[in-house]
Formats: sequence, C-alpha cells, structure tokens
Amino acid sequence: MKSRIKNFDAVPFDLTKVFDSVKSLHLANSSREKLVVILGATSTGKSSLALELAEELDTEIISADSMAVYKNFNVGTAKPSPAELLRVPHHLINILDAEEKFSVGEFVRRARPIISELNLRGKIPIVAGGTGLYIQALVEGYEMQCVMRNAQCVMNGLPEVKSSLSYYKQTGELIYNALVFGLTSDRPELYDRINQRTKKMFADGLVDEVKNLLAGGVSPNAQAMLGIGYKETVEYLQGGATLDETISKVAQATRNFAKRQLTWYRRMKYITWLKI
Repeated sequence: MKSRIKNFDAVPFDLTKVFDSVKSLHLANSSREKLVVILGATSTGKSSLALELAEELDTEIISADSMAVYKNFNVGTAKPSPAELLRVPHHLINILDAEEKFSVGEFVRRARPIISELNLRGKIPIVAGGTGLYIQALVEGYEMQCVMRNAQCVMNGLPEVKSSLSYYKQTGELIYNALVFGLTSDRPELYDRINQRTKKMFADGLVDEVKNLLAGGVSPNAQAMLGIGYKETVEYLQGGATLDETISKVAQATRNFAKRQLTWYRRMKYITWLKI
C-alpha cells in the first residue's frame, strides 16, 4: 500500500497578514541578515506571491529553482515572463547554458553575496522556489564540502556534499533572520492545479520551444533537457509517444515531483504553512 503524506498544519492564506509579518521583520533589530523565503510544491503560486511582496517592499527576488537558471528554457520551467522580470529584479534566472551543470553548492555560493548586498541596501531579499535542498542548505547555513577527484576539488555542478554540521544544528537558529512561508493546498486541488498547468504549458508552446532548442544545437542529453516536461517532449518529437500520452506523462511526473517536494519540506520544521 502506498503511504499517504499527511497535510501540513496550515493557516488560511491572508495576504495582508503576510505583508504585516514581513514589514515587522523589516523593522526588527537583528545582527543577522534578513530574508523572506516562499516555497511550496509546484503550481502553488510561489512566483505570484513573491512578485506581489517584492513590489510592495521595493525589493528583489532570488530564484531557488534548479531549472530556471537555464537560458531559453522558459515555457516548461514556468519561468517569470519578460514583463514580470521587468517589474521586479530577479537573480539566478537565465544564467547558464543547457549543457552546464548546477548544484546546491553553486546555488548557495551565488545566493549568499546577493542576500548580503541587498541587506546592505536596506532591502529584504525574497528567495522563491521549490527546490527544497537549495533552500534548506541556504537558510540552515550548511557549508559545502568538495569531493576529491583526480587530486582536484570537484565543486562546480559536480559531486559535492553538505557538511554534517550546520549553523542551524549548532545553534537551533537559521543563519538568517528569516520568515519562511510555505504555500500548500489539499491534495486533490494541488493535483488539479498541476494538471491544468501542464495543459497550459503545451498550449503555450512547449513543443515548439523544445524543437527550437534542439534545432539550435542543444543535445537531448544536456543537463537542462533532463527536466520534467523537456525529456518527455523530446521523446514525443522522436516518435516515442503521442501528444496526449506526453501530456499525461508530464502531468504524472510533475505530481510525483510534488510528492517528493512535500516529503522534503517535512524536515524543515521552521516553515509557516499557508493554505491557498
């Protein structure tokens, strides 16, 4: 029998209360840098909330999405639109080519100086995304250790491990003075959102996007092409499935991914859950 993941204890989503909490954080005296995090399973509206908060607070967004880092991978990653990117400055989006690798260590190394710089400017950065490992390593203050390979320290997107100790484990506090919000919903609603989002991606041109990427020389085996939605669309273009079968496969893979996200978030006890 498959195990069911219980719903999180969550309070009803109230945008005004979220704004008030973040404004209180802005006024708080703290020796630690300040940070707001918005996480949750795919299709729960993280990006929309981050945009609203960032505009209200006149701040910037740091993406914690392992696929949004890739240039020209837009539709299948539900990346912010060009108009949204103009509304609010975003970081760690469109920074890598398809063949390049990205990792938790690289995310942390890039995100930390952005957070520091924004705090120095009196702004509270907003980290938004669904890659739980990235967010956990960042806010808990894990130090990344390199793996030795051929007498060289391998770090940049290749094997690396978190230290067994972190600031959080040593002190019981996050390394930042952070508000960590998680967006959640009942499972049937979440799955319906995922199904509708999958249909919308194909309606918005995912097949053409993948065609153009392949025609532009991106290998089907490139790191970015292994993402959900992309590898299934490659299979479709190679004649391995019908379009309806492909849409169904992507929806199922996304639902499975959402389950893994929710399982990961269980270990992050400091999340304040908001039911959308």
